Amino acid sequence: MESSETSLVGQLLIAMPTLRDPNFWRTVVLVGVHSRDEGAFGLVINREIEVDPSDILVELGEEDPPTRAPIVLGGGPVQPTHGFVLFEGLNLDDDQQAVLTIGSEITVSGSTQTLSQLLHGKLEGRFYLLLGYSGWAPGQLEQEIEENSWLVAPCDSTILFDIPLEDRWQAALQLIGVDPGTLVDVGSAEPS
Repeated sequence: MESSETSLVGQLLIAMPTLRDPNFWRTVVLVGVHSRDEGAFGLVINREIEVDPSDILVELGEEDPPTRAPIVLGGGPVQPTHGFVLFEGLNLDDDQQAVLTIGSEITVSGSTQTLSQLLHGKLEGRFYLLLGYSGWAPGQLEQEIEENSWLVAPCDSTILFDIPLEDRWQAALQLIGVDPGTLVDVGSAEPS
């Protein structure tokens, strides 16, 4: 059983400059599931990927042009063809299932029905389509935090929906009072 004191559900993970894995370099990850015994699941919320949303929508059977097209983010390196919708609010019908809810402001769903309703304005709120997710084996995330690969911050919906993608890493650090310029970096270039 997970302790509420150690659960990171609903928190943001902020990659430290020393985390040289190109999948996570300067990323911010929204944690959706976390247990020391079962591992963790999260979604990178600051990395847009070069995918035409209309190609994805056609694959999902969306033939009508959407009212609004989503920005497509790379949620992480695990199962990059698996999609999630991250959106504001909890406006789901009884027959729709949320993968996770964070407070009263954020919902993540893997349902194509939810995506369709968002695309056609039947659900209100801003949203993103994320491909893939980030996953950690039991104890792995805790070890990475102990090794100073990640800082933990409370989730703030303004970072998810109001801050431009390229500024989210710095904004998340500032949320916990860390000046990005004071962090020791092992190199200024993105790892390859």
